[in-house]
Amino acid sequence: MNKAFLHITFILLTANVFAQKTSIEEKIAQFNTKIEHTEKGERLQWMDSLNRIVFEKPAFNYDTIARQTIAFAIELDSLPLASKNLTDLIYYHVYIGGSPKEAISLFHFYTPKLKKLKNDYTWAELYLYTGDGYTFSHNLDKAITFYKKAIQFGIASKKEHIVALARLYMGFVLTDTGKFAEASLSFKGASQIYTKLKDTTNLLAAKNGLSILYSKNAFYKEAQQERAEAITIAQVSKNYNMLIPLYANAAEDYKRTGDRVKQIAYLKASLAANLRDPKMNYLKAPLLAAIANAYAESDSLPLAIKNFKALEAIYEKDKSEENTRHYIDVKKTLSFEQKAYQEALAYGKTFLKFQKERKKTEDIMLAEKFLAKVYNALEDNAASNEHLVHYYAIKDSIANVQNIKSLAYYQTLYETEKRDLKIETQNSNIDILHLENKNKTQIFLFSALALLLLFGGLNFYRSFIHAKKRGIAQKVFSQKLIKTQEQERTRIAKDLHDGVGQQITLLKMKAQKSDQIEFVHLAHNALEEVRNISRGLYPVILAKLGLTESIEQLLLTLDEETDLFVSVEIDPIDSYFNTTESLNFYRFIQESVHNVLKHAEAKTFIVTILKQNHVINVFIKDNGQGFEVSKRIKQSSLGLKTMAERISMLKGSFMIKSKKTEGTTITVQIPIK
Repeated sequence: MNKAFLHITFILLTANVFAQKTSIEEKIAQFNTKIEHTEKGERLQWMDSLNRIVFEKPAFNYDTIARQTIAFAIELDSLPLASKNLTDLIYYHVYIGGSPKEAISLFHFYTPKLKKLKNDYTWAELYLYTGDGYTFSHNLDKAITFYKKAIQFGIASKKEHIVALARLYMGFVLTDTGKFAEASLSFKGASQIYTKLKDTTNLLAAKNGLSILYSKNAFYKEAQQERAEAITIAQVSKNYNMLIPLYANAAEDYKRTGDRVKQIAYLKASLAANLRDPKMNYLKAPLLAAIANAYAESDSLPLAIKNFKALEAIYEKDKSEENTRHYIDVKKTLSFEQKAYQEALAYGKTFLKFQKERKKTEDIMLAEKFLAKVYNALEDNAASNEHLVHYYAIKDSIANVQNIKSLAYYQTLYETEKRDLKIETQNSNIDILHLENKNKTQIFLFSALALLLLFGGLNFYRSFIHAKKRGIAQKVFSQKLIKTQEQERTRIAKDLHDGVGQQITLLKMKAQKSDQIEFVHLAHNALEEVRNISRGLYPVILAKLGLTESIEQLLLTLDEETDLFVSVEIDPIDSYFNTTESLNFYRFIQESVHNVLKHAEAKTFIVTILKQNHVINVFIKDNGQGFEVSKRIKQSSLGLKTMAERISMLKGSFMIKSKKTEGTTITVQIPIK
């Protein structure tokens, strides 16, 4: 009775307070009086009401009031209200206050006190917004972990929109960290939900994410298709806040392909869309910076300076970290184009520092390239080369086969699984049709088989034992043969390198001293030939780089030097094999490559080596002309037998499937401790 009376009284008092035409300061004073003169549940309700009034208003101490409300709600075990206010406060610090690290601190300080909270949706929101905090703090790995948690709680609470948001945001972070295949799946998952929910704005965001992903992998045609569809939808719906990034990313594509005219045109279109949506004003600075840089690099300094002046005006009013970074970006470019190289160097170093703090790999790479260009202009070749080395190291990392080709790999895998599922369904239907006929003949067959087994069992057993012994002997012989072959290869490789190689080197040096250019070239070519033969006989790279990197290098070389589309996914496996085992495994992969090049006439070659539980799973597939496995085995294919023996020496299982015109698949499982 008392609780009901207090609740009615609270509602009447609240209505009375809001009915008064008073200023916000007076309302705050009135609520503070109520808070001071009430206790427990009623006080908490007044505190929550005060919190609503000052929500997102730092001038009225929103942060302090929110924290006091959260703390008091936890003290009274009112966890739903505490979590609601905590979610709002974290959201405020991430998106409005510009202090994502504070949002992260709030999460870790308060959530241990909310462990009893049984509300999956609230937890989903908390993890989502804190994940955004980690994103804006450039801790991208942590952000991914939090987005995955948000998805988990979103699914549990059956809130599809929050699952889609987490997938969308995670897609962008995965793209920035180079995990392109995972990013693709994340964006597509978000797109499916937004299509179902008819959420056009976020569907456009997902499409934009996919277009960025394709662009980063130089799939410009796919990016353009994805983006063109999104731009059409955004134009029809006059969704300017989505047209801004869509136009900007189209400009980035044209920058990558060297079309400065279209780059600038799309940047200007993005800026025009930005001016039509005041809520997106924060994007004006980066757009002006991009336009100024584009003009400067196109030898249009007057136009570059004009746009820089507009950017400078924004910077003078708000010297936030983001605005400072854009300001420095243009200053370095203008300084270089105006041949003020020392000034460009100073701005370039500051810009690189900014990018390293942001942990954006591609931006760091471009900053390194700029510094190499500045040092080159200053004729400091050593420093220029140092930054070029950093640039190419990052570029090679970004262009890593595993990352670049993984999108196509997943597409290939999807098509393969779809085809296999279709075949499996067809086979199941055939089995059902034949089942009745089989049942009719089973009694007769079993009777006949019983008689055959009675007379043939003993003979079969004897033959089996004999064949087993013969197989074991043959296997031991084959393995000894492989070991002897490797020892001989190593010996010959060493003799070639240490003996013949050194002699040719001496011959080359003598020819150089006597200026016999023709002999120098002949000696050089002979030396390279000897080295190539030596490397073929024994892969020195295995000892230098280890098994994992040696395989990656082998396949990277294959990708670069042939027309094959090579897709690689490999876990670190060096620690699971000794020297001899590593050589056998490397030779197995090498033989697979040799077979594809020599026989397959394939266009695609997929290699996956994954460590799962206590097994290393190897999946090798090509889409070549294939062959009849049984026929090849009858012909005693030495290559296939050697591959099988090498896996047998690793105590693994080897299975090969192939069919004419349908390619070849090799599956290997190697147990590990």
